[in-house]
Amino acid sequence: MSYRKDNLKKVKQAFSEKRSAALAASRSRLERLHREYPDLAAIDAALAETGMRLVEEITRGPEGIAERVAAVRSENERLQADRAEMLAFYGFPPDYTDVVYECPLCGDTGYRGTALCSCMKKALAKAGLESAGLSALAESQSFGSFDLRFYSGENRRTMERNLDFCRDYAKTFHDGSESLLFIGNTGLGKTHLSTSIAVSVIERGFDVVYHSAPSVFAALEAEKFGRPSALSSAELFDADLLILDDLGAENPGALNVNFLYHIVNTRLVSQRPTLINTNLSPAELQKRYTDRVASRLLGEYRVLRFAGSDVRMQKIGF
Repeated sequence: MSYRKDNLKKVKQAFSEKRSAALAASRSRLERLHREYPDLAAIDAALAETGMRLVEEITRGPEGIAERVAAVRSENERLQADRAEMLAFYGFPPDYTDVVYECPLCGDTGYRGTALCSCMKKALAKAGLESAGLSALAESQSFGSFDLRFYSGENRRTMERNLDFCRDYAKTFHDGSESLLFIGNTGLGKTHLSTSIAVSVIERGFDVVYHSAPSVFAALEAEKFGRPSALSSAELFDADLLILDDLGAENPGALNVNFLYHIVNTRLVSQRPTLINTNLSPAELQKRYTDRVASRLLGEYRVLRFAGSDVRMQKIGF
């Protein structure tokens, strides 16, 4: 499991800037009060002095240390009480000059000890969705929004099994999870469940690359012939999970067949899971992509068949 390096760098920078802004805002409020209220500045100077005195008392040696430390702490508490009373007199709350962090759990560092704070995990998940191009889809396509009412009879039972399997797959996804092939006609929920898996896997801290087959093959062709491309082969091969949507929608041709074989074979060998969606039947896959590709997809991927009537058409009354 690994967050994308560019996302981790970007999020860490954002947290650093957020923490710096919180500290700067606190300093600004304190400096303003010191300028306007010299008596408050004097109390703060005295408080700083008690801090230094406490260190001095501790370093003087063990004899009578408890009494000496207690005396300094007592004075510090008195000064703190005087400070709070003075702030109230001037119309400010006692915590007015405190640093206000967006996340009080980690102080906007993103870490609690050596572990990631929940706020950074959330930020990294959001960045992961953006990197995968799923920010918009994630709002409407989740396991919870997959509606089984559009399926009936045996089709419904098939789709219930598919939904349960996909939910469990996402929940238990790990390096080396099996690859999946979603087969079925258009509008049966293949993209919906693929997106749901992607969102869940990203939220668990894995790197997901999600693109349509036409865009992936176009990017690989551009890279092959030295043209600029927003997607690199390294991203396709290194991602914890690659989702290839709408296989078969790309232009037919030997070059794209080779690209597909390279993706499928390389990721199988490296034990990196791939999820592929297609409207093509097994026979059509074999005819279009040759036996060496089809045998890997149908023999080494877990095949989930999607059944029913086009949900999109049902939603608009057809």
